Amino acid sequence: MGSTTRLTISPYRRNDWRSVMLISAANLEATNAGVGMSGSKSDSGKPLRRAVRTVGEILITAGVVLLLFVGWQLWWTDILAGRAQAQTRDQLEQQWQSDGPIDTDTVDTDIKTEYGEPFGLLYVPRLGDRAWKVPIIQGTEHSLLANGVGHHVNSALPGQLGNFAIAGHRTTYGAPFADIDALKPGDEVVVETRKGWFIYELDRDKIISATDGWVLDPVPGRPAGSQPRQALLTMYACHPKYSAAERYVWFGELRDEIPRSSGKPVQLNRAGN
Repeated sequence: MGSTTRLTISPYRRNDWRSVMLISAANLEATNAGVGMSGSKSDSGKPLRRAVRTVGEILITAGVVLLLFVGWQLWWTDILAGRAQAQTRDQLEQQWQSDGPIDTDTVDTDIKTEYGEPFGLLYVPRLGDRAWKVPIIQGTEHSLLANGVGHHVNSALPGQLGNFAIAGHRTTYGAPFADIDALKPGDEVVVETRKGWFIYELDRDKIISATDGWVLDPVPGRPAGSQPRQALLTMYACHPKYSAAERYVWFGELRDEIPRSSGKPVQLNRAGN
């Protein structure tokens, strides 16, 4: 009979093969999880991922805070200023009524003012509702401009010889002079006081540095000490928008005075009011 040869696998080799398979499976599972057998690669990456995540969260939070601040500046301050101006305007008109009617045929320019208090109302027909019936406050501090436009205390009062100088916001807090750059020569500005209306006509504009104080002189553009011979108007706001680096200025002259006994000026009727 012929002999038969059998192929056998020793127990040692069988176990060794299984061990290799188990080790390979473990390595594959660890690799899929992003972790090496020793774990050193994963451990070294965790602090970096945490740092990136933390920085990202901080930037997102800062962005949300910035958006809220911008919204408050551009939207909410307009609402607050609108309420403050309406209240100031109502109080001023009530005061005028309580002082009694004015029956004279002339407009008295002797106006009593107190710092921080309103004494008149401003109308700029071309600028629409933002610059319509805006309280004129004595003083130009930032806190006062939330209630209207501010009058420089050392400048002339409405109708008087010299320079009636007023300032207003171009952005935020109602922004009555938001579109000051849309004005044109010949546009009219109406100032109402208890005793009547003063009609100014704009004739020229100019962009100046924030430090150019000559626009507040009695006769802007003339040598210091020049004596005024006309009733002038200077009105200005920051320029460009969202910046205080410069000032956008309009100059004008008094064209007419209308006493209360003559009724409302036609300039206000043309604006539909």
